Amino acid sequence: MVVTYTDGTDERCRTGDVFHWPAGHSVRVDEDAELILFSPEHEHGAVMDHILDKMAAG
Repeated sequence: MVVTYTDGTDERCRTGDVFHWPAGHSVRVDEDAELILFSPEHEHGAVMDHILDKMAAG
């Protein structure tokens, strides 16, 4: 996966990586991936709603 931050920098995450993505990023998945995400429930729900909206529009 490639994470792009609002300042234009990119970060690549690979199998086995542990990561923290602060607010202000977008994610591009280059190949099938499985993730385990830990986030506060309220904030995570808002993020998942946003992702589902983007997927439905695409």
